[in-house]
Amino acid sequence: MMIGISNAQLQEMETTGWSVVGHLKRLGTTIAKMEYKVSGTDTAYNLLMKDFKKQEETNYFSLGFKSTGNSFGRFYDLLKSFFLPENKSKDYMKTFRLGNESVNLQHIAIIGSKGVRLTTREGYINLSGKDIDKIFGMR
Repeated sequence: MMIGISNAQLQEMETTGWSVVGHLKRLGTTIAKMEYKVSGTDTAYNLLMKDFKKQEETNYFSLGFKSTGNSFGRFYDLLKSFFLPENKSKDYMKTFRLGNESVNLQHIAIIGSKGVRLTTREGYINLSGKDIDKIFGMR
């Protein structure tokens, strides 16, 4: 009986046919990678990120979402909004649902500059404005 329940909650993801939008690496280690896959009239996106909770370990978490309502562009704009002069307040924070995941964005200090921390229940990552551009294929 438990096998049926476990099996229904386990769904293997298709890993072939994905194209890279942007890839961020440091010292040969993937920090973040945005990929997409077109299926019929829809585009699915997957953002793979290195979890910064335990820097000495290499653990990853991901966000999967579809292109509905220009979610790719709106997600990029939300991340970049943290670098606009009118949003410099440390109290500036955004929380939203992307795909099936709740996401929180907040300001974070990165060595020598400012950044944004992206947090889900699975982990978090700190990104600079240049990192965001690279992941979204803008650099």
